[in-house]
Amino acid sequence: MGELKNTFSWSFSAANDFEECRRRRYWSKYGMWGGWDSHAPELAQKAYQLNKMDNIYSLRGTAAEMAVMCALRHLQDGEEVTVDAIYQKAARPYLNKCWKESKEKQWRINAKRHCCLREHYYNEWDAQAEKEQTVRAMDHIKMCITNFIERVWPRLTTVKRGDELVIAQPDQGDPEHFTYNGIKIYSIPDYGYHREHQVHIHDWKSGRVRAEHREQLCLYGLWAHTKLDVPPESILAYDEYLAEGKVAVEQLSAGHLDEVRGRIDESVMDMAEYLLDGDIQRNMPLAREEWDLAPDTQICRRCNFFELCRKEIEGE
Repeated sequence: MGELKNTFSWSFSAANDFEECRRRRYWSKYGMWGGWDSHAPELAQKAYQLNKMDNIYSLRGTAAEMAVMCALRHLQDGEEVTVDAIYQKAARPYLNKCWKESKEKQWRINAKRHCCLREHYYNEWDAQAEKEQTVRAMDHIKMCITNFIERVWPRLTTVKRGDELVIAQPDQGDPEHFTYNGIKIYSIPDYGYHREHQVHIHDWKSGRVRAEHREQLCLYGLWAHTKLDVPPESILAYDEYLAEGKVAVEQLSAGHLDEVRGRIDESVMDMAEYLLDGDIQRNMPLAREEWDLAPDTQICRRCNFFELCRKEIEGE
């Protein structure tokens, strides 16, 4: 197998990291590169481990998405489902597995395969807080399942599995993406399907309603337009806010796609300023010190990479 190359790529999460803290983007894209190899420099190994770290919100979000897809499949098969049954089958085993791996620090063996929760790693919980968080996570996920069954599923009852879009997820190798101006753009909707000459794209959201999610829907539209050759006006995108039982719908247009193209172009230009000679093809980063720390240190204290920047932040 040839040596892996760290190629320039773009996603909304990468752009948001870069905008909030340049240094975080450095660690997650460049500082951690090769850190999966036991022979890599110690700093790269540590950055890789921290880059793989989860937190309670991402963990329960993943569990909620797994539960929703489990419920969807059972409902498509004509089976009766209950919230408790779906939670026990899809969410609880995943949560227990991740919790056990994190508490036992199994990530020391393999950071990619075993969960490490930020709250455990940085000792943010005492015994009472941890107990409260487990109850909150369970209640939150069950609310997501309830709202999916009661509010989302009735809109999907006529969708057949043969109508569904094939969307590569992160656990299936290289996640879903498309190419724009020679750049690999990651865009990973949770669910989608064809219906009456239209494409419908759904994103499961277990958190709060956020205005910036609209841009992400537009990116999904650009993915469908580019990769599936679908006219913009034939794309509908939905943010399904499962915890709140709300939905945000975007009927896309050519203007929406131009808007997201502009966002990508501007973001790529800004990122290129932190590469040698601004060359995204070589994709060689400037020295770590050139990647600015976040101006708000409260952001730093919530960051996975806090350990690596702590001395600079605290002026030691």
